[in-house]
Amino acid sequence: MNLQQFFSNQGYDISEKLNWEKYITTWTSWYRGKVRKFHNYYIYNGQRKVKMEKKSMQGAKKVAEDWADLLFNEKVSINLQNDADTKALNEILQQNNAEVVINQGIEKSFAIGTGALVVSVQDIEEGENTLDVTNARIKLEFVECKKIIPLTWENGKITECAFVTTKYRKGQTYIYIAMHVKNEQGNYVIKNYMFKGKYSSFVEANEEDKEGFIDEFDTKSNIPWFAIITPNICNNIDSETPFGLSVYSNAIDTLKCLDNAYDGLDNEVTIGRRRTFVAEEMLTYDEGEQRMVFDPNDISVYRMPKGFNKDSMIEHDDANLRADQFINAINYQLNILSSKVGFGNERYKFDGQAIQTATGVISENSDMFRTIKKHEQKLRDSLVTIIKAIAYASTTFGNVAIDASIVTIDFDDSIIEDRGAEKVRAMSEVSQGLRSKESYMLNYRNLNKKQVKNELQKIQEEKMSNQEVFGFTPNDNSGDEE
Repeated sequence: MNLQQFFSNQGYDISEKLNWEKYITTWTSWYRGKVRKFHNYYIYNGQRKVKMEKKSMQGAKKVAEDWADLLFNEKVSINLQNDADTKALNEILQQNNAEVVINQGIEKSFAIGTGALVVSVQDIEEGENTLDVTNARIKLEFVECKKIIPLTWENGKITECAFVTTKYRKGQTYIYIAMHVKNEQGNYVIKNYMFKGKYSSFVEANEEDKEGFIDEFDTKSNIPWFAIITPNICNNIDSETPFGLSVYSNAIDTLKCLDNAYDGLDNEVTIGRRRTFVAEEMLTYDEGEQRMVFDPNDISVYRMPKGFNKDSMIEHDDANLRADQFINAINYQLNILSSKVGFGNERYKFDGQAIQTATGVISENSDMFRTIKKHEQKLRDSLVTIIKAIAYASTTFGNVAIDASIVTIDFDDSIIEDRGAEKVRAMSEVSQGLRSKESYMLNYRNLNKKQVKNELQKIQEEKMSNQEVFGFTPNDNSGDEE
């Protein structure tokens, strides 16, 4: 049995995934930086074909990395309605190394077009009619595109999905299939299957291998335990598919031109190196000392055949390199790539050694700002979904109750406005009476409302104490007025 036969037996048609595989393969090749039919090629030298390998700047990888770092980094904060719930949530996220998992998940999702965050409960012991959750723990993991099989979707949103993963134990490959489907009540049920073999041919695992394996898990909730991540880009390949586009899907030709220019720069340096042509007489043994005049291992020296003119025993070939022209071509292609992937112009610059990334503050009217906000909209929905799933799983099947009825996600906007300059302006507004001290402390000192209240109270107490030192009695109206 293979995957297509398995899902067909379950009543699902996975032809959509099979038809999309060619795009997944193409985008994955560019993400790795080596596309077999492009970076491996032959040149005919007049006698035979010479196998060549084109250099790669890894532009696709760089683009995906930058989008992940811009959208989810250490400055992104996730908060719930009260501090206790937020603290409990953060403990679960830290246990799962969520900052790294989500960041890398976004990178791979933007590169290949689709990814998924999936929640599960580990270490549950199944009894006859009950589940023992004493040692239960919440697990968050990322599943890449090639392991995702959509089962039901509407308007591009996947509502039921299967995740196919592999594990290796004692030299044996095991295939796990987790199907997140809805029951008649509209609640999600996770159906688990375990097989031995490869995707192309596998058999069901025996009972010994499946010890502790739960075949079916009813979440008893309509909250999905998975969240799909895709770039917020309209699919211009197939508008009906639930799969997303790679962030560089429409920049493949630009990536080719970029690697052509980079490879040309390397060839220019290689072919244009200085050579010294030496007549054969200069490379024979000296009759007196019996040693070579030139080092025979010197690769910059080329031995010429007999009959060369004695008047030109040594000649130099010093070609002029066109490095500047190739560097200009690389920067030109980088500028196009930056625009094509949503960064606007001049995001990247090649300094002759490596790609440099612009780190300056961007304008709110720029293409990059608008694209960031667009991607944040879709990413926010995915993160809220997975946070609600984590909170529900912890409350129902774990050991900690978490209220996630209200989820607030604050993305990192530090690249949009210089925080230092913004803080100085806010201080000026406070001194001029245009902004309250409470607003300043909440936004620029990272204090919560309770901490702000205590801080303002201390400031007032210190102010009153200082006035008393100098003989003033605040709010004392007992004195006579003249």
